[in-house]
Amino acid sequence: MTTISGTIIFGVLGLIFGSFINAVVWRIHAGKSIAKGRSECVHCHHELGVLDLFPVISWLMLGGKCRYCKQPISVQYPLVELATAGLFALSYARLAPVGWAGWLAFAAWLYMLGSLIVLTVYDLRWMLLPNVVIFPALAVALVPVVINFVTGLPLQTWLGPIEAAILVGGAFYALAAVSDGKWMGGGDIKLVALIGLALGLHRTAVAMFIGFDTAALVSLGLLATGVKKRRDHIPFGPFLALGCVAAMLYGTTILNWYFTRL
Repeated sequence: MTTISGTIIFGVLGLIFGSFINAVVWRIHAGKSIAKGRSECVHCHHELGVLDLFPVISWLMLGGKCRYCKQPISVQYPLVELATAGLFALSYARLAPVGWAGWLAFAAWLYMLGSLIVLTVYDLRWMLLPNVVIFPALAVALVPVVINFVTGLPLQTWLGPIEAAILVGGAFYALAAVSDGKWMGGGDIKLVALIGLALGLHRTAVAMFIGFDTAALVSLGLLATGVKKRRDHIPFGPFLALGCVAAMLYGTTILNWYFTRL
């Protein structure tokens, strides 16, 4: 499979998974089973037909409204589908998996990537990072660690992610304890542990740098424009997820660039 064909294939898969991610977000919030039941309109709860389920295309053809009750369908749906498609395609182009171990680790990353998108949307809408998403992702994040261990790769390739999870998770726990939960929540602690397992020590540092800096810039912009006030809560999960994705795809490049300029 060439890089171009693979990128296209994973872009299409991303569109499909993006549609599923939208369904997962709504089902978790509604307290419904993720695995069971047909997709339905969030307003009238009418079961959706095949023509209603084509990623992006159905939303455009329906004019952003439900076919049955005519209530508006959030622009979140096509945006998440397009974002997932782009990130799946970019992940394949950047990570270029080779061999069974590479493909297994890549599959684990795509699962974690999907989980990060779910957490981002959920945190933006309801300011919560649900355990039902984080805990399975933590288990999947251990897959590449185990692969590196059983295939006899150097110690740091499998110990580093564990150290990163403990260090960054512990640091966030300390911040939460000192601030009595005002600076960091329990979901943030578990999310950074996931990031540590996914990235290892060095790329986790890149992810934290990007996450904190982006959060600071966006927060200042929201405060300056009056969209948010100083006492308003701004979810941190999306910025951590952004840092994780950027560090996974470009972390090594960023680190090489940085160290060559020391």
